[in-house]
Amino acid sequence: MKKNIPKRIHIIGSVGSGKTTLAKDLSSKLNIPYYELDNVVWKRHSTGDIRRTDEEGDEYLNSILQSEN
Repeated sequence: MKKNIPKRIHIIGSVGSGKTTLAKDLSSKLNIPYYELDNVVWKRHSTGDIRRTDEEGDEYLNSILQSEN
């Protein structure tokens, strides 16, 4: 019997509810990538986060939406 592995899972919840932890666990178990939607708005740097321009955010989000998984 072939398993149906989902191509996309959207996890929603309040701040600190464990969304990222759940996403990482599912990503590992199902061998699919995970994306933190905060990264659509923010570029992560060791010196601090920098807000993306609207165009950069749109481009980043579209790259996620165009991915297979």
